[in-house]
Amino acid sequence: MTVPLDLSIITVNYNSGEMLLDCLRSVFVNTHAARFEYLVVDNASRPDGILERMMAEFPDARLLRNESNVGFAAGCNVAIAHATGRYILLLNPDTVVRPHALDRMVKFLDGRPDVAVLGSPLIGPDGRDQGVAGRNFPTPLAALFGRTTILTRLFPRNRFSARFSSRRSPTQEAPFEVDWVSGACMMVRRAAIDDAGVLDPGYFFMWEDADWCYRLKRAGWRVYCYHEAHVMHREGSSRNRGWRALRLSTVGFHRGAYRYYRKNINGRSFDPTHLVVAAGLAARTTIVLLARSFQHLRRVPIDRHREDLGPSVHGRPSLTDDRD
Repeated sequence: MTVPLDLSIITVNYNSGEMLLDCLRSVFVNTHAARFEYLVVDNASRPDGILERMMAEFPDARLLRNESNVGFAAGCNVAIAHATGRYILLLNPDTVVRPHALDRMVKFLDGRPDVAVLGSPLIGPDGRDQGVAGRNFPTPLAALFGRTTILTRLFPRNRFSARFSSRRSPTQEAPFEVDWVSGACMMVRRAAIDDAGVLDPGYFFMWEDADWCYRLKRAGWRVYCYHEAHVMHREGSSRNRGWRALRLSTVGFHRGAYRYYRKNINGRSFDPTHLVVAAGLAARTTIVLLARSFQHLRRVPIDRHREDLGPSVHGRPSLTDDRD
């Protein structure tokens, strides 16, 4: 009888460049106890030689190619259909896994059969917590007090913003229950997927993680965050890779927000509130796109990849810098 693998790791790639290779290196170097397979789904990236280098360096990885950019959720679903592990890990190409992080996540889930989803708090290249560990499910207030909004940046300690960012204290290391975790690093029990279904492919980019956790919790499963799972995330690096990526990420985020609102907050067919929400999201899309475009044009050309990686050896991030 064949023993199933512990883990199927899924990374959706779209013009991620060297970051994709760094991500795979970190997994293969720093995962020892868990038996895993690695599936990379490419959403019609430009031909830059990265995929060929990936297969040469990681012949055990499996490459699945889409003929077009179908988005993150649909790309993940393609790989989930081929995955054989007891757990599915969604892992962004702009992440670097620290030593034993995935081993610890698998061990935790093995001991908690009631938990469907386990996430990492995620830290930036500068070592700061990105505030995605303990969020409540989004409400319309998130448009004003979300983790990255102007009001939250101006008044970070206000009680409304606290609902949509991390509840972690500086000394908190024990796993704790949350509403949802970021899809940048999300480990999901296969049995829970069989119960509640795969990701909603109607989300092109972002919000699919909150929606998935919402459905899983409604099915009776629990969602946890585990601070012993150290994963570094270069947040925003994908949208900074040119105008097309910037437009796709910004528009995709706001379309996803409206879809989440209609599915999980206000599902009434006819409600004038829908027009207000749609108009507000359209206006915010325009403002954010203009602001990010201006920032993009002003950005001084630098070796962004090396700057994002932080402390490195020969220009690459340290893959064995365990912070225990």
